[in-house]
Parts: sequence; C-alpha cells; structure tokens
Amino acid sequence: MKNPSEPFRFSYKDLNGTLVSNTDARFKGKVVLVSITGSWCPNCHDEAPFLTELYRTYHERGLEIVALGFEEADQLKNPVRPRAFVKQFGIEYPFLLVGEPEEASAKITQAENLNAFPTTFVLGKDGRVRTVHAGFASVATGSVHSESKRAMSTEIERLLTEKVSTSN
Repeated sequence: MKNPSEPFRFSYKDLNGTLVSNTDARFKGKVVLVSITGSWCPNCHDEAPFLTELYRTYHERGLEIVALGFEEADQLKNPVRPRAFVKQFGIEYPFLLVGEPEEASAKITQAENLNAFPTTFVLGKDGRVRTVHAGFASVATGSVHSESKRAMSTEIERLLTEKVSTSN
C-alpha cells in the first residue's frame, strides 16, 4: 500500500448497475475482504468457494466481502460470464465491474505492485489494509492450501474481535 494509514477506497457499479462504495453503511465498522478477481482467472475460480465459505461463516459476526472484477471489454458491456461466475460459486456479496485486467494497477491506485489475480486485501474495522494476499493456493497444493485457509480464517477472527477507535 502506498499509504497504509489511509482507508482502502473503492466505488464501482455492481452487476445490476448499483453503485457500491467503501463509504456505504454496510461496510462501516466491519472487517472487509476486497478481492481483486476476474471470471476468466483460474486461480480466482479456486479462491471463490473459499470466499463464499468465509462470508457464510463470518458475515453475521461482521465480515463483509466485495469482489472487484476485472473483465474483458465484451464482458464489461454484457457481463454474462461474471453473472455465471457469481451463480456458480453462490456468491452473495457484491461483485463490482471495475475495468479490464490490464487496468488493475491504474484503477486500484492505492496498491503497490498489484500484479496477481486474485489479490485479496484484508481491511480492519477502520477500513485500512492490514494484509494483502497475492494469488491463491488451490486444493492441488495440499497442505499449502489448508494452511492458507487456516491462516486467513484466524486473521479474520482476530480482526473481528478488535475494538474500533471512536476518535476517527
């Protein structure tokens, strides 16, 4: 992150054309995972079931997830594949259409060296990035996959218990 003390900002339209922003009430005081993804990306297909699992497990305790989708130009105009991706993985969190894959660094200006799909930013309740996970280890990686999932779950549980400063 270029400036880790700044909250992570996003404001893009979802698959229904509704603007979704980090300043929306649904994200205030919540732990938020921001997934840089694309329906064309094999590793994003590996990550999506895990994010869906995390959302179902922790949403009631204060976890929100938002997918920032980078798609080919034709899919931005008519998002057939992103809609199928959302349906295939039972995604219940917002999937936003951001731009084309090669625009990721230009659109996510707060990030440094954003060059992996997926990349997941873990935000604390204050909206600031706590950690960044570049890539996703698939089931085929065995213990690496299991350990990555365990570490992310532990991190979310820890962040969910943090107290938010009211001075912000």
